[in-house]
Amino acid sequence: MKVVLSAENGQQGHAARAWCTEHLGPGDSVVAVVGLSNIGEIVLGVPPFDGLATEGELIAEVEHDFCRQLRTFGVTCQTRFVHKAQARAVAEVASEEDADLIVIGKRPHSRIADAVIGPVATHVVHRPPCPVVVVPASA
Repeated sequence: MKVVLSAENGQQGHAARAWCTEHLGPGDSVVAVVGLSNIGEIVLGVPPFDGLATEGELIAEVEHDFCRQLRTFGVTCQTRFVHKAQARAVAEVASEEDADLIVIGKRPHSRIADAVIGPVATHVVHRPPCPVVVVPASA
């Protein structure tokens, strides 16, 4: 099975990774996607945020936090960095890779918070290129 994993920081990313480690194994492959919108690029380039991370450092962090653990379960894993907002990046990679499944974690929010914050899960499930698993994260 080919899976696209939304590699986000925090509870939602850890929940999605945990789902993959519990349900995937040898023969499965994961593409861990990191999206960064133009706004994020601008913010990362402005002090004091300019020292936070380069694209290479972000990819290395995802490799360490997501792919390394999945590989211990025999899952093939690679990281993709896409210059788009996370939801668009995940959907685009899923389409390009002809993925069988998208796995996204979601923190609990109220409907109002979801409308304002716009979590990745909310955006992807409305026009998914393939089936989507939304994994609830701890409150």
